[in-house]
Amino acid sequence: MRLRIPNRLEDVFLALDRAEGTLDRADVEPSCRADVRLVLEELLVNTVRHGYPDGRDGCIDIVLEVNADVVHLELRDDAMPFDPLQHEPPYLPGDIAQRDIGGLGLHLARSIASDFHYARDEHGNRVVIRFDPSDESAP
Repeated sequence: MRLRIPNRLEDVFLALDRAEGTLDRADVEPSCRADVRLVLEELLVNTVRHGYPDGRDGCIDIVLEVNADVVHLELRDDAMPFDPLQHEPPYLPGDIAQRDIGGLGLHLARSIASDFHYARDEHGNRVVIRFDPSDESAP
C-alpha cells in the first residue's frame, strides 16, 4: 500500500482503514495487525497534532508492505523535525495519578516494533518500522 494523505485527522482514520484492509488481505495474523494499527495510529495522530504547530498544510506518505512473515511500515512527512528515538521512556509509577501526561503511546510504539529507525533529510522526517510476528523477543 502506498498512500499520501494531508495532515488532517479525518484522513488519518481513512489511512488506518486502508492499512487494515491491506493487512487483512495479506492474511497477517490478528495480533500483528493490531500492533501495526496501534503504531500507525499513534505516529500519524502525533504528526498531525504536533508536527504542524503553525497550522500549515502538509502531507504524510505511508508505505505498508507485507513480505513473507515481515511487515514493513515507512512514514515520511514534511512536519517539524521530530526524532521519536530521542525521547526518554516515560516514568511509569505504580499510581497512574502520579504519571505525567504524554509519551506513553510513543513508548508503546517503540516497544511493539521489532525494529524502529528515524532519519531526517531535505524532504522531512522518515520513520521505518519492521514488525516480525515470529519474533519471540517482541512484547
